Amino acid sequence: MSAATPSPRSWFAYSVDLSPVTARERLPGLPALPALPDGELVEALDVDLVYDVPSPAWGGKVARLVDAPGKKLPGVLRRLSLEAWDAVSRLESLIAEASTSRPVKVRTATGALLSAHAFTPPPRATPAPQGPISEAFLVTLALAAERAGLAADYVERLQAEAQIVGTLQQAKADARTVQAPQGKKP
Repeated sequence: MSAATPSPRSWFAYSVDLSPVTARERLPGLPALPALPDGELVEALDVDLVYDVPSPAWGGKVARLVDAPGKKLPGVLRRLSLEAWDAVSRLESLIAEASTSRPVKVRTATGALLSAHAFTPPPRATPAPQGPISEAFLVTLALAAERAGLAADYVERLQAEAQIVGTLQQAKADARTVQAPQGKKP
């Protein structure tokens, strides 16, 4: 490799970015990406997801990557050219408010430990505002994970989370529409 050719950057995809095609299906109008190289299934170490980032595009809160000692998060590792990295960076900001790149350690299927970067929304300086988690985001995340070939038990967990969030949000909406009966005082 010549000195003028930059080294590929390792990108850990863990969210709807697992399948940019799926994200584009759910959020029409996203910019096109250059062809991405095939990825490798990996797990990031000592990180997890929290859903505390308001996203107008998704109509609720989306996921953010946080430090979580002892936890593992499945995803895909891709090695990107500088051109592809810049395009992915722009896309990440649009699809999930993920405007910050942070380092992560990943373990490959062979057990090798590698360094990579993941895009995530920036850490919150204040408590998350009230509001629902985006059911559409969770459904898309589960679909993207399935299309990326992540483990079936992980995909099923994401599907269950989406179902639970949808059920809770419907119950809250139903409760708001039901008025307490007007009783007469004895």
